[in-house]
Amino acid sequence: MATVLQELLHAAQITSLVFVMMAVVELVSVVTHGRLGDILAGRPHRQYLLASFLGATPGCAGVYLVDSIYSRGAISLGAVTAALLATAGDEAFLMLAMIPSTALLLIAGLFMVGIAGGWVTDTVLKWLGLSRSAPCALVDLHDEDMPSAPSLHRWLPLRPHVHPLLPRLVVASVLFALLLLLAIGFTTHHHDIHAAAGGSEHAGAGLVEGWIFAAVALLGIALTFLAPGHWLEKHLWHHLALHHIPRIFAWTAAALVGVQLLLAHWNIAPLLEGHGTWVLLGVALLGLIPISGPHLVVLTLFVSGHVPLSVLVANSIVQDGHGLLPLLGISFRDALVAKAANLVIGLAVGYVLLAVGL
Repeated sequence: MATVLQELLHAAQITSLVFVMMAVVELVSVVTHGRLGDILAGRPHRQYLLASFLGATPGCAGVYLVDSIYSRGAISLGAVTAALLATAGDEAFLMLAMIPSTALLLIAGLFMVGIAGGWVTDTVLKWLGLSRSAPCALVDLHDEDMPSAPSLHRWLPLRPHVHPLLPRLVVASVLFALLLLLAIGFTTHHHDIHAAAGGSEHAGAGLVEGWIFAAVALLGIALTFLAPGHWLEKHLWHHLALHHIPRIFAWTAAALVGVQLLLAHWNIAPLLEGHGTWVLLGVALLGLIPISGPHLVVLTLFVSGHVPLSVLVANSIVQDGHGLLPLLGISFRDALVAKAANLVIGLAVGYVLLAVGL
């Protein structure tokens, strides 16, 4: 029961991060009169570059932002795939602490794989006649969002707003409660295999992630009380809080709890036993698990010299930390397509590196 509760709180923490990211994207779209999509639409190479850069940043926040932009229909499915390919999730923090020089090279390599993989994914999908799911039907701007005066005139100078009060109190209270739980150490961003990561490195990564969450949560609280009434009610509350967030939380909680229960009764070690091609296939399949934690085993095996670089690279390409979870709530079909692309590209790159002796 304690594990389930911890995972539910972890899901709430992830969902709140996604909520604030989506709110920021929503805000940028409104104050630019919808030009966010115009900036990226029709420029696939710019999409792949931006998505891969955000994905390559350590942690999951960059991928959450890409997921948020995707929900508005501003980028392609290949661009989201680029971010998922480029990210190593929270394991990037640990790699930077344990194998800094190799980690920097790996992150740079994942960035390049993301750009190329995003283009390949869109090209193959176009060849197959498959399109991305339709963007959210609630992303359209309203008349109140298109004033004749400058776009920021309703925001500047910044001043607190209270109407409508109830949505503001609900959003701020949830974010504040999660901040409080984080402060007292009850809902730290955790991994499943602490020993595999190493004590001090794991603690340092958790501290960085905690500060990131605290900063984003405080931004969300500030945004809640500084937002004009229309934007708060129509965009933050009705669109994000009531439409998107329940589904994203449900998928996130189900994945986290389900995987934890599975790992409690399943030993993943035999999957990584053997040599060459079978180990590489095993770690690629391990990368399909949509959470951080189990992948630390692969990092530990690499650090100890038990598996080659090709195995670590393949796992890093296929796994995406928690970055897939918001996409599951946005479009389950698109999440499966992106994950399938990750698996194919991860295996291809891994086997090429293995063939050349890495």
